Amino acid sequence: MKRRVTRQLGAVYDVLAASHDHPTADQVFQRVRRLLPRVSLGTVYRNLDKLRDEGRLRVVRLEGGQAHYDAMTDVHDHFVCESCGAVMDLPERSPAVDVRPLHAAGHRVHWQTTALYGVCNRCAPKPPRRVGRAPAVGKLGD
Repeated sequence: MKRRVTRQLGAVYDVLAASHDHPTADQVFQRVRRLLPRVSLGTVYRNLDKLRDEGRLRVVRLEGGQAHYDAMTDVHDHFVCESCGAVMDLPERSPAVDVRPLHAAGHRVHWQTTALYGVCNRCAPKPPRRVGRAPAVGKLGD
């Protein structure tokens, strides 16, 4: 059975495809409302679920458990800023974790992502700029 593509579904996907910040459902909702002012939060959630079920987006759950949505469905890792909460894609893939012990214990691993936590360049304190010559360093006791 072919699924019907609605304006709402198209708008949700377009917003995600244009996003590189891994938005939450509420952020997707706010962005879709700029395009479709009468869309409801429930409609956005239903369409996020449809897109996930179709494999057109990934749900990334990071520290704190809040779901972030990512239209980049290939395998990749993330950097999370502990200050502002920004989530960024990493250009290089981390080495795979050995999941054989999990399989042996009866667990099923569907996919893996590694998240590195730190402070992004916008939040990190900037070193003071030095103008002119560096001050002379004297001997102890001067």
